[in-house]
Amino acid sequence: MVTKAELEAEVADLRRQLAEQTEAREKASAPSPHDTMADKIAENIDGWSSQLEEALTELEDLPHKRPILFALGIFTLGYLLGRSR
Repeated sequence: MVTKAELEAEVADLRRQLAEQTEAREKASAPSPHDTMADKIAENIDGWSSQLEEALTELEDLPHKRPILFALGIFTLGYLLGRSR
């Protein structure tokens, strides 16, 4: 039969192992400030590039989808540029 002292020693050993594992996970999952900043910049650049691609695609499709709106926009832009001189 197992004694109380042996059980307490085993529980203490298990607690120590659990604390070591928790500490190792925290160290592995905690990103450095430089990695975090670089990741944020990369995500922002990816977001901006995808938004720019969407805007350019919509601008390319505008003359075909809404020709009157496109013509009015070009006319207005030309008028404003002509008046600025």
